[in-house]
Amino acid sequence: MSSTATATIVGNFTSSNCGEVNGTATSDTGLQPGADVAINGNTDLSSCIVGNSGGKVYGIRLVSNAGFYKYRVDVDAQGPSGIGSGSINLLFTDQTNDTYSLAITSSRREEHTVSYNSDKPSIVKIAWSD
Repeated sequence: MSSTATATIVGNFTSSNCGEVNGTATSDTGLQPGADVAINGNTDLSSCIVGNSGGKVYGIRLVSNAGFYKYRVDVDAQGPSGIGSGSINLLFTDQTNDTYSLAITSSRREEHTVSYNSDKPSIVKIAWSD
């Protein structure tokens, strides 16, 4: 085994709304800094968090951040395509019940971020809507 290989740390979420344009996923333990979101056991979120007109989220990771904001949620996603197709709106709720929002509007697959400060930064709920 290579000394540079690292195991992926995951935050396990559950959802009964996978594949729906509006949904939520929750976790009892929360998403810790350095971990990727897994919903219903899968870190490829593209069949779970979806928007209209082909919008989808591929992955979500929480990272510790240097600078003014201590934490950052990185989202690998593409928004809906076509004129007037809108966006995928994401809400991330931490252990203090503070919620941080991110709108995915670009139809190109790229990284989107939302930064925040919190005394209890673990994300315990993710909601999405169009």
